Amino acid sequence: MPKFDGETPESIGNEVSTGMEVAADNVPVQGRAEMVVVLAQQGMGRNEISRRTGISTASVSRIAEANGISFDGRKVEVALKARIAELKKAQAGIALGLHEDIAVARMLLRTARTHRDYAFASKAIGDLTQAAQRMTPEISERESAEEVKDALMELRDQMRAVRDGFEAQYSVPFDSPEAAEIIKQEANQDES
Repeated sequence: MPKFDGETPESIGNEVSTGMEVAADNVPVQGRAEMVVVLAQQGMGRNEISRRTGISTASVSRIAEANGISFDGRKVEVALKARIAELKKAQAGIALGLHEDIAVARMLLRTARTHRDYAFASKAIGDLTQAAQRMTPEISERESAEEVKDALMELRDQMRAVRDGFEAQYSVPFDSPEAAEIIKQEANQDES
């Protein structure tokens, strides 16, 4: 449940009290805060939360701040990429279903007994084919290369963090012979 202290600015609609208050958009005030908190915890950005809920970005920021939530750009970016991947997967599923419907419409076309049935089946095939073409996600080489590049950049950042942590802990350069000896000793300790 979202928390609020008595010093919450009035401009967020004083999202505390009894929960019985109603904002200008007829959404209970406590419910607005809860929506913001839940969506922010799912990794959505301030603007996306505002767009989905109809709550101003300033109010979204204040509610999030009052609940100890910050909008980390990297976290939002990761969530957005995951959401886009989910949407592409759903889109591909819909396209697959449309292809199955095309097969059914083709069967109806082959078994049509009247000109009217033939015309309806032909129209259905045309419409379904267009819809399937629009729904089939296009994965370009550039997108694939961008995904690989992003993964490599993330790996590089993680490796830097490990190196920096090692150097801070042992006060020796990571690529030095001393570091190699320390790593070897730790590996031997882990084995025993």
